[in-house]
Amino acid sequence: MVSFKCQRISIVVLVVLGGVFLVLSLAGRRPLTNLIDNQIKQTVMLRPGSDTFSKWVDPPISPRDDMYLFNITNPAEYSKGAKPHLEVVGPFVYKKVELKTDANVSGDGELVYYHDYEKYYFDENATRAIQNTTRLDDVIFIPNIPLISVATLLSQQNLPDIVKKIIEGFIETYEESHGVLTLTLNGSVHDILWGMPDPIMAKLHDLNLAPSSNFSLQSNGSTDPAALTAATTVHTGFADINDIGTYSRFHGRNSSGCWGTPEANVINGTDGTQFSPLRIYNKTQPVSIYNEQLYRSVDMEFVEETSYSGITCYSHRIPAWALQNVTFNPSNAGYYAYTYNGMLNLTKCSGGIPLFVTKPFFLDADSRLTANISLNVKPNKTLHDTYLCVEPYTGIVIDGHKRIQISVQTQAQNNNITGMLQYLRDAFVPIIYVDEHGSITRDLKSTLRSSLLIPVQVVHVLVYVVLAMATVMLLAALTLGVRVALLRYRAIPEREDDRRVIVREEEITSDSEQYLSIDGASKGKFYDAAD
Repeated sequence: MVSFKCQRISIVVLVVLGGVFLVLSLAGRRPLTNLIDNQIKQTVMLRPGSDTFSKWVDPPISPRDDMYLFNITNPAEYSKGAKPHLEVVGPFVYKKVELKTDANVSGDGELVYYHDYEKYYFDENATRAIQNTTRLDDVIFIPNIPLISVATLLSQQNLPDIVKKIIEGFIETYEESHGVLTLTLNGSVHDILWGMPDPIMAKLHDLNLAPSSNFSLQSNGSTDPAALTAATTVHTGFADINDIGTYSRFHGRNSSGCWGTPEANVINGTDGTQFSPLRIYNKTQPVSIYNEQLYRSVDMEFVEETSYSGITCYSHRIPAWALQNVTFNPSNAGYYAYTYNGMLNLTKCSGGIPLFVTKPFFLDADSRLTANISLNVKPNKTLHDTYLCVEPYTGIVIDGHKRIQISVQTQAQNNNITGMLQYLRDAFVPIIYVDEHGSITRDLKSTLRSSLLIPVQVVHVLVYVVLAMATVMLLAALTLGVRVALLRYRAIPEREDDRRVIVREEEITSDSEQYLSIDGASKGKFYDAAD
């Protein structure tokens, strides 16, 4: 049997070791976490010559744009005032190559300057894998946006009278020689997407009122002249990791310039591919992106913790208040939010063309928006909402979908341009819906796991293992201490009985006429010899 002394030594050893492990798990957690944070900062920071910088300049992820168009299937009836019957055609899948050229870091290492360029390439195999009903050369009908643009332009008070007369005279002459202008524009899917000659656009271009003589819904390559001359500037994260990837200037500008207040015009946020890991890890802090197509910055809020390809990530979505009208969110007055909920008014930003952005199929928007159109597709939050899934330790977006729909506002008008405009139905008619999405590649996922995520997980597991060992040792010391105390308590009566027996034996020895008969060690009875 182990002696009390050995047991006491064991208790002391367990308490000391448990205490040491407890201190290591608690006091050592912060230095280890700081070490990991510093390693992550050094890894994700945009430093020339680093692997991160090279991947930022030439991303290994190729975003894909799935483009859907809305075809008016009753163009003749629509031109007479009927409700447009819309058929969704597509998707037409395009691979998007995003390039950053002439990238240079400032002398203090805080900013990187570059020029950006985008190019789209049609992916026929990917398109055919999804749908095989509509091709690029199929003809579709959309609202006559050039005509609607002219009508809107002529209604502006600041347009010189001489320009108005030139446009009105051109429309009159054109209709005399080519017939009455219709309320629809028809062309192949490819031409409507990427450009087709249009007489109205050509005239507006001659008057320096349009950037091109062609009409198109998309541009292949940058159409912003500033993108070719003025550099875009972003923060490298060297001075403050919270600023990594955020724009300092976009195409030389720090303001979008088309909204109603300075706050609305501020260019803030990243391009949506990288965020500060500290901001992401703090779930209560929204992250900001600047979207060139929307001409504005948008906050995205944490929604849930999920995973993609086995990697934990935080899902962020656009909050409802970002697209609410001024009745529900007065701060959106700077974005001219005077119409329905769930819309962004791009009229000022698109040169006077009444274009409006919503989520696809008017998801989360006012139900009245579909009252004057016939559209059979119902919105689905899983399929039609924008979201970004961000890896929290690095701030890298590993999966995401940016989904927007563009509609044109049509209104009946009585003016001197053409009598056809009086037949326009008051409506917001969808034209195009784009789902831009991309996800982390297999190689990048492997690199992310091996260089960052696994070491982070190992450290966290190690901390908890040491804490568990400390807990086990302290519990073992406590258990052993209780056991020793109980044994000592039980041993006290036994020692007292032994002392009493010795005393009695001394008394009996002095009296030869008595003898001792002990009936059991615990009883200690004494009998007289005469008995």
